[in-house]
Amino acid sequence: MTSQGLLITAVKPPLGVPGGEVEIQCRNFRPGLPGESRVVLGHAEARIVTASDDRIVTRLPNSPSTLGISLQVNGQTSPVFPFVLATEVATGLHPVSSPVISGEGDLITTISGSRGQQVQQPLVRIKKTGEKILFPCEVMNPTGLAFGPDGQLYISSRHDGTVLRYNDYEDLEVFAEDLGVACGIVFDSNGFLYVGDRSGKIYRVDHQGTKEEFACLEPSVSAYHLAIDASDRLYVTGPTLSMRDALYRIPARGQVEVLVRGLARPQGMAFLANGELLIATSCGGKKGVFEYSPRTGLLAHIIAAPTLVGIAISRDEIFLADNSSIYRIADGLNSLQVV
Repeated sequence: MTSQGLLITAVKPPLGVPGGEVEIQCRNFRPGLPGESRVVLGHAEARIVTASDDRIVTRLPNSPSTLGISLQVNGQTSPVFPFVLATEVATGLHPVSSPVISGEGDLITTISGSRGQQVQQPLVRIKKTGEKILFPCEVMNPTGLAFGPDGQLYISSRHDGTVLRYNDYEDLEVFAEDLGVACGIVFDSNGFLYVGDRSGKIYRVDHQGTKEEFACLEPSVSAYHLAIDASDRLYVTGPTLSMRDALYRIPARGQVEVLVRGLARPQGMAFLANGELLIATSCGGKKGVFEYSPRTGLLAHIIAAPTLVGIAISRDEIFLADNSSIYRIADGLNSLQVV
């Protein structure tokens, strides 16, 4: 039975991943009725973290194909409030940075393994159908992934400080070496490769694999993550022991700008077509994905999620990686445009 008195007026943020926490603004919720006051997504009940009559914080359940969130109080049900929940497309993985999208539209990620662990099939290709293809390539601790201007997949190894080129997914060759603890990688529009050495350096590598030191930053306890904008300005994140980590921008060699402080464990990034930057991080007690505007300097929480390591964007879809799984938000970019 639907009750017009029981009503959701807003859900923040408007997208989420199972395990993330959202705030529900509402009317006439009665949290004092144990077992009679519930938050529901499809056929799954969400766990209430804290609640009052007009505000609820709830942890998102796994509920594929749900159309939104509703409240139930003493047999009464509110109208469904639209909400977009990610679905898990693959698990049993070990990504440590953002996945990448191939020219065919498939997703490529890693089973990276612990430091010094050789995984027999460390690269995974996830096709649009959901089929997983494992690549038995000999890369120890694959970390950063990027497609080069030649269409080939480049892979950094934090184990031996190399970047390898995987020619047609068949032959591996060393493209650049002696790169420290090589983590995130990204190409600019001129075909130069940037490599983050988590011990405190960013390298730029030319077309022949020759490196030069590009910038110095505070060392990271896990990895540097890199992204590049339409003007070839490099953006860098890297978790430290601080709870006030930064988003950096490096427009030219040696010039380091601090754009945002106060992030906790900032990791993978991806640019939207409009120039806005998505960052997997925590900020102000909220966790998931934040949208940063280089034009205004504003940061907005747009996807609720547990700790994420990476983001990839394909057409209107958003793919999110934690340390074991990949999630997909279908029509995610259109959902963001109406927020």
